Amino acid sequence: MKTDLTELLQKVGNEADIEQSSRISFADDELILTQPVKTKLHLVNTGTVVLVKGKAETEAELECSRCLKKFKMPLSIEIDEEFALEMPAPRHKKGKEVELHEEDFVYPIEADNTVDLTEVIRQDLLLALPMQALCSKDCQGIKSQKKETK
Repeated sequence: MKTDLTELLQKVGNEADIEQSSRISFADDELILTQPVKTKLHLVNTGTVVLVKGKAETEAELECSRCLKKFKMPLSIEIDEEFALEMPAPRHKKGKEVELHEEDFVYPIEADNTVDLTEVIRQDLLLALPMQALCSKDCQGIKSQKKETK
């Protein structure tokens, strides 16, 4: 989901509200989205970074942890990220441990003044997935399915 920031970057303090809808695939992560990802975002140019806040919604196909049936689950995530024109220089030395700080978690604004929200959305959607996906709260699991078929 690429977004053009050219107009926003013209002046410090510029703000924009963006709504987008796009089909995205995360097959490598075994995250199957059955609906487009719909985003509503508010962007602010602070001069050093562009703040991106808002939410994204979609629907995923999951497998129940108990009965192994496929089911669809709506997903909604909050987005709160920073995108920088100039990325901070790496502070680590090869082979040495380094403590990470908040400014180390900034995404780049590309040379063509665009940002790609796909990675942000991927990470946040993966974090929004339940640890144990259940098709329903009272799912009895595989054993109950065997009894029903007899």
